[in-house]
Amino acid sequence: MVRSPSKTAASTSSPWNRTRSREPRMSTLEKSLGPVSGTAMMLNTVLGVGILTLPGLAAAAAGPSAVWTWLVCAAANIPLLAVFAILASRFPEAGGVAHIAGCAFGRTASLITSFLFLGAVFLGLPSIALTGGNYFEAATGTPAGLTAAVLVVLASAANLTVPRLAARIGSLAAGAVMIFLFVLVALSFVTVTHGEPVSETLGAAWTAAEFSPALVFAPFMLVFFAFTGWEVALSTTEEFANPKRNVPIAVAVSFVIAVGFYMLCATTVVAAGPAAFTAAPFVEILTPALGENAGLALSIGVLLLIAANLFAAFWAVSRMVMSVAREGALPTALANTRNGVPAVAIIVNCAVFLAVLVADKIGVVDIGSLIASAGQNFFLIYGMSALALVKLGRTTIEKAFGLISLMIVAGLALYAGDGLIYPLLLIGAALLVRRATQTPLADVAPAE
Repeated sequence: MVRSPSKTAASTSSPWNRTRSREPRMSTLEKSLGPVSGTAMMLNTVLGVGILTLPGLAAAAAGPSAVWTWLVCAAANIPLLAVFAILASRFPEAGGVAHIAGCAFGRTASLITSFLFLGAVFLGLPSIALTGGNYFEAATGTPAGLTAAVLVVLASAANLTVPRLAARIGSLAAGAVMIFLFVLVALSFVTVTHGEPVSETLGAAWTAAEFSPALVFAPFMLVFFAFTGWEVALSTTEEFANPKRNVPIAVAVSFVIAVGFYMLCATTVVAAGPAAFTAAPFVEILTPALGENAGLALSIGVLLLIAANLFAAFWAVSRMVMSVAREGALPTALANTRNGVPAVAIIVNCAVFLAVLVADKIGVVDIGSLIASAGQNFFLIYGMSALALVKLGRTTIEKAFGLISLMIVAGLALYAGDGLIYPLLLIGAALLVRRATQTPLADVAPAE
């Protein structure tokens, strides 16, 4: 049941459910994100532990040609990010990609996209926390599950602070991550170049990189998922001040920074040679300089990356849960805010993440295998967003971005070849909820 209007309720309206009376939001979020803090939030959702592992794994599959894989993946993501930036700046709402789907195709599409999104992140985020735990366990012997649980609780606690403080925490975390990566790359350059000019060493790496389609596309899907995260960050756009201007800025700047770090790390690994073509390339690269401390230093860096990643992702996921509750598909208590913070949603999410970790620990579920099953969720979400821009685009160029993105996503989904059982189950659950809940959605209009 939607509550009566209040002075703090949002006053915007939606292109869907036009024939229904406008219904107020049950809660409001504070406009705490500007271009800098918004960029930091998006960087935190994108830059994860993959930046330390994927360059080595990609090089193991493609050799020096892996540097081209990173460039091609970056280029393939540009149309997708254009889709996200255009639609999110026009329809900024806590529902993110689900709200965009609803604006184009109605409530059923919104619920399906919400379930696909939540079905992926409720497995993916505990898995990320476990990755940090595994790194730290290898270096210190601390149980991986304990470290993962601590990361989940800390990320949740940080999200319970007032929005402006949380935004500062996000900015500081992004700054710390970038400093760590700069130091990592600088030390790696010193080790790899052996006193030779950096330009010569990196130039030699690119000279050795053959642009062979067979080699370039061998690790393509592995590298492509390093560029996921912006679709998660879109659930923060309701909290952007002046989203029409600041959301595209945050998307573009975070993309440029992320690609810069990815290319630096990938080129460094290729320059280091086959010894670094492993799942822990920077341990191999830095061991000559740091000795046995290389593993410990990298594990601390991994924890920093994952803590920042979880903080930003938890922020976004709590907003998605809040949005679904606004629609009446989840208990309305999850939509309540206090001082602009959806505290109930954050606490419930934390409990779910911890429950998934416990279930994995006792063998009830295997997060790794479930994550593999959820791979198609993201392609379906991307496809829905691209279709939304085809329908809602105001210019031929916007619609063209939607069509190009749709073709890219369709090709990648076929190439990935993952099963559809898990996403189909989620779609079925969404349809059941849609049938059981007939409360009309709150209206949200394009941002002015």
